Amino acid sequence: MILYTTTPLEIVFANNEKDAANRQLTEVNGIPVLVEIAGDEAEIIQVMSTDPMHFLQQEVNPGQKIKLSLK
Repeated sequence: MILYTTTPLEIVFANNEKDAANRQLTEVNGIPVLVEIAGDEAEIIQVMSTDPMHFLQQEVNPGQKIKLSLK
């Protein structure tokens, strides 16, 4: 079996639901990112975009904290 995905293998093959429960795909300034939610903040884990220019933007670097807004 060959699996083509941009989703990290840790999420695809998670041993239990707790590993991926607090992670979510979202967009920051139109750039898809994987974040780990902690309270009203989220930490960027991975840039999920296929556009190489998105990886150069400092506001979506892994480790950056973003505020979550209620919709």
